[in-house]
Amino acid sequence: MKHIFPLLTVGLLLSSAAQAQTKLTIPPLSPATHIRQDFSTSYIDLTYSRPSLRGRTAFGKLVPNGTVWRTGANTVTKVRFGEEVKIGGQVVPAGAYALLAIPDAKEWTFILNRDTAQWGTYAYKPDLDVLRVKAKPTKLAAPQETMSLTVENIKPASADLVISWDRTQVALPITADPDRIVMAQIQEAMKGEKKPYMAAVQYYFNAGKDLTPALGWLDEYIVANPTRYNGYYWKGKLLQKQGNNKDAIAAANKSLELLKDDKNEVAKAEYIRLNQEVLAAAGGKR
Repeated sequence: MKHIFPLLTVGLLLSSAAQAQTKLTIPPLSPATHIRQDFSTSYIDLTYSRPSLRGRTAFGKLVPNGTVWRTGANTVTKVRFGEEVKIGGQVVPAGAYALLAIPDAKEWTFILNRDTAQWGTYAYKPDLDVLRVKAKPTKLAAPQETMSLTVENIKPASADLVISWDRTQVALPITADPDRIVMAQIQEAMKGEKKPYMAAVQYYFNAGKDLTPALGWLDEYIVANPTRYNGYYWKGKLLQKQGNNKDAIAAANKSLELLKDDKNEVAKAEYIRLNQEVLAAAGGKR
């Protein structure tokens, strides 16, 4: 019995020493990243870990063909859509999903799954799939060491979710319907007291819509802001697009007249240039 207490003492000392060890901060082999990309009227949000080749071959070796992959390393890759989108013609409600993939030499299958907390795909449950969609891989000219997942080819209503690694690149097309959302916003906002006149006018112009409502909003804006040159500039721009050059010239000249008293030399120079463009397009003097 006399040897028990020394042994207990040594054990406690070793335990205390282990607990007192300094925690090391080591560079991760597959560093995590987070990307938030503005898209349509909201965003696409990506959270994933980026594996590297480190002398290995990615697809067909490190990532076996024909098996469900986490589309990265560590915890499954997560994608969040800020609004309803379509992928492969299928509707995907706004929200967060696990982005999984089944790579193959000739065709990939992308999967959106509801379980965003799974580590790898060891507990993957197909019954939680939201969709499956096919995509064709292309060959990169040179190998890419670290896997990347990015949002590319961004347009107001479409974008590509692109994965690139080793010599393989695959694009997953995504579409949205921002016009439906924006038009509903404008319709509701125009019922209120603080009407977003200029934003609505510019949207109608850039989206190629019927400009008649926009000209009505501009008239209301000008009545409320008779000394603001931007209202007359935009009125001239819209009238010129409609082919009403005579009234476009008159509006642009009115904008230039109001600019004479503006103290902001930078804004003044810019709007003089813009009004001159309207006059040139409408056949008026520059």
